[in-house]
Amino acid sequence: MNNRQQIFFGGYSTVLHSALVPIFAFVFTLLYKPFGIVDYLQMEHASHSFNLTIIFCILLGAVALSRLTLYLLRKRISATGLTYVLWMLGEEAVASLFVALYVTLMLHGAEGFFEVVGRSFGVLFGVCIYPYALLFLGLSLYAERTKEEQVVDPSSLIKFYDEYKKLRIVIASEAVIFLKSEENYVQIHYSDQGRNKKFVLRSSMRALEEQVVRHGLVRCHRSYFINPDYIKMIRKEPSGVVVAELKAEGYESIPISRKYQEEITRLL
Repeated sequence: MNNRQQIFFGGYSTVLHSALVPIFAFVFTLLYKPFGIVDYLQMEHASHSFNLTIIFCILLGAVALSRLTLYLLRKRISATGLTYVLWMLGEEAVASLFVALYVTLMLHGAEGFFEVVGRSFGVLFGVCIYPYALLFLGLSLYAERTKEEQVVDPSSLIKFYDEYKKLRIVIASEAVIFLKSEENYVQIHYSDQGRNKKFVLRSSMRALEEQVVRHGLVRCHRSYFINPDYIKMIRKEPSGVVVAELKAEGYESIPISRKYQEEITRLL
């Protein structure tokens, strides 16, 4: 798991989102009463403040459960802006369903459920967009700052030499995605500032094996070494072949031989 994933989906981010989003929504709505929410929540036998407190509890539960799920899946999800936005919309949609259910029950069916869902989503999105935007901006800046401050440990660098013992390229071990053997060459696929790159080295897998294994890569096939941190999931094709689907976009699945399946699974 890379630094950005840890910052956006780690425990600290989980607690921040679970607490800040609902608290901000509650305080902001209580003070400014946006979107005509007073009339919307002023129901028979229940005050605006009471209903707002119930909705705060619903939002708190939805965001906390969502963020806990994201935390558990953090190794399988890429930390991109699109992922963040989609997950935010999903949280708001789930919270809106439960809020709409509560409001519909309190109104004794005076308004249709789906009509209430749409209005609930609009209100929640309009209020919660502020804490989400602030959190995204803050976490992004922190990720960039920590990235700049990181000092590359020389021991984590893999030095690739060709068959003539000439140094051809040096890559941080965590940036290497996989190696693929092709006749007398080895394709080195790696990530460079979020972009996938390839370097073709005239060498053999046997010559590189000891070094790349020492840096955390594992053999998954006679023609492949793979970095376990880039494995999104392992699945079985209809043909019966087991493959590893990568987190890095733009790559086809990597085959996993039967003899390496147990070790690869254990590392995930």
